[in-house]
Amino acid sequence: MAYSIAFIALTFAAFGAYTSVRAREIEARIARLYPPLGQLVPVQGGVVHVVQRGAGPDIVLLHGAGTNLRDFPEALVAALAQSFRVTLMDRPGCGHTARLKRIAVPKAQAVALSQAADALGLRAPIVVGHSYGATVATAWALCGAALPVRPAALVLIAGPLMPAPFAVPWLRGLAKSPTLRRLFALLATSWTPSALVRRFAGRAFAPAQMPRGYLKYSAARLTLRRANLRAVAKQLSVLAPSLRQLGAELPDLALPVELLHGTADAVVPHEGHSVAAARLIPGARLTLLLDRGHMIHHTDPKAMVDAVTRAALALPA
Repeated sequence: MAYSIAFIALTFAAFGAYTSVRAREIEARIARLYPPLGQLVPVQGGVVHVVQRGAGPDIVLLHGAGTNLRDFPEALVAALAQSFRVTLMDRPGCGHTARLKRIAVPKAQAVALSQAADALGLRAPIVVGHSYGATVATAWALCGAALPVRPAALVLIAGPLMPAPFAVPWLRGLAKSPTLRRLFALLATSWTPSALVRRFAGRAFAPAQMPRGYLKYSAARLTLRRANLRAVAKQLSVLAPSLRQLGAELPDLALPVELLHGTADAVVPHEGHSVAAARLIPGARLTLLLDRGHMIHHTDPKAMVDAVTRAALALPA
């Protein structure tokens, strides 16, 4: 019996050691394939990775959970850059933005992003957020006058904005334990097959098809690094209480707000979030896109550009 227990323990130890080595090798390969595209802007406690395009009034693009700034298609960025100075940011814990301490809650992320915006000389930007990025954009606008840079308008795309259900509840529960987060991140980095990555990404696009080459050009595997996975899991684990506070504060928003949401979104249901939020936000304009899923910035980029244009026209001259 003792020999059996020792053999099992040795087997687990060997598997754990091999998995750790495999994780380091995979992370090194991902880093070679997807280096930073822009500059690393120092902020309190770390850096924020940003890419800028174009010239004109400022807009900031914030990506969702489990992605990075490359998730915004180059054609969309180019279209916006014809009229604006576009600043794409990796949110804290994502892409090449260092995992800053105590940045799990949306308002803490907004502080770091505001510091980066200030360092870049941005003033009163239109802040565009997709999915979790919409949550952070809203939190940014609600942070008060203490921040060095505050949004002049918001464009919120398929965002969790209310204390209502949304996808991956199993991950939110798992993420509450630091030990489980580390174990999940180690195993996911080492052993997640490409087919599973395609499946999860495809669900976000449904009912549309995921664009050919999306996983490569969006650098989706940047998320499959242990630090990134732990950060995303932690952010999801604290999102529910953050949304309870956010939902209560939505009537305090005093700036132009555009809401876009697909009626076929299986990740963040439109009725519980954008529709409910539009009832609370003074003067908000809600655009529902029939039969569109979660990835509107890919499947209907014109709707996004139009929303940004409307937000810009609503600003004081």
